[in-house]
Amino acid sequence: MRVLVLGSRGVIGKALVSQLQSKGHDVTEWDCMIDLKHDLSNALNNPGLQSVVSQNEFVFFLAFDVGGAKFITKPTIDFLSRNSLIMANTFSTLENKRFIFASSTMSNMGVPYGTLKLIGQQYTKLLNGVSARFWNVYGMEDYGEKSHVITDFIHQYKSTGKISMLSSGSEERQFLHARDCAECLEVMMCNFPEMPDIVDVTSFEWKSIRTVAELICQKITAQPGGNDSHTEKNEPDGYILKFWRPSISLREGITELLKPSEQENESSVRLTG
Repeated sequence: MRVLVLGSRGVIGKALVSQLQSKGHDVTEWDCMIDLKHDLSNALNNPGLQSVVSQNEFVFFLAFDVGGAKFITKPTIDFLSRNSLIMANTFSTLENKRFIFASSTMSNMGVPYGTLKLIGQQYTKLLNGVSARFWNVYGMEDYGEKSHVITDFIHQYKSTGKISMLSSGSEERQFLHARDCAECLEVMMCNFPEMPDIVDVTSFEWKSIRTVAELICQKITAQPGGNDSHTEKNEPDGYILKFWRPSISLREGITELLKPSEQENESSVRLTG
């Protein structure tokens, strides 16, 4: 199948491209990290987007200005405007096209990021697409302002030998490895007619933030009373389990991420050589 992945260089996007290619699909990548003409917030790029959408049989709409809690809990006008433009420009090209939109478990929590995703779900329903509601998907990503909690904890551990949490760590999340997520998305695409409007894509296992930290190291400090970016604890719908089940445990996933990267190995060689 000819498949277009919008946001192909993100944590989920990279894993999805690999998954699709491994299954023999003809994949087109689209990401502003590849070319500024791929910037979906710029309406001047709409003709190129419309052209590439028309050339593909299926579209994954993963592109969004997104990040971990320290980023999305401090929204700016630019954050709201950019994501609103990304949705308006992209959804205008998806009429009569089979597609999956990347939503979030925060879509019903009344926070700005979640509100944007809720609007995206409404667009998707009107256009007869399917919303994949992600629950804390993690994988290899660069540390920075937008990195997510597992990446942040690993960076702290590798830099200082300890982890300082932004909260008590008692709040619970469901974490899904990016490869499991990618496999699920490919299954959803192949069974698209049987998918409901919204599909929860998650591990279906609750883990506390402190448990995540303890899988990385034992030297941990907490901040009792710290803010929680998730204002509600939802329960996922298990419909997707009829078609797919996650296979990578949180321990296995974190162990994989803790392995030295190629860049770290090169640095070590330079220091010891």
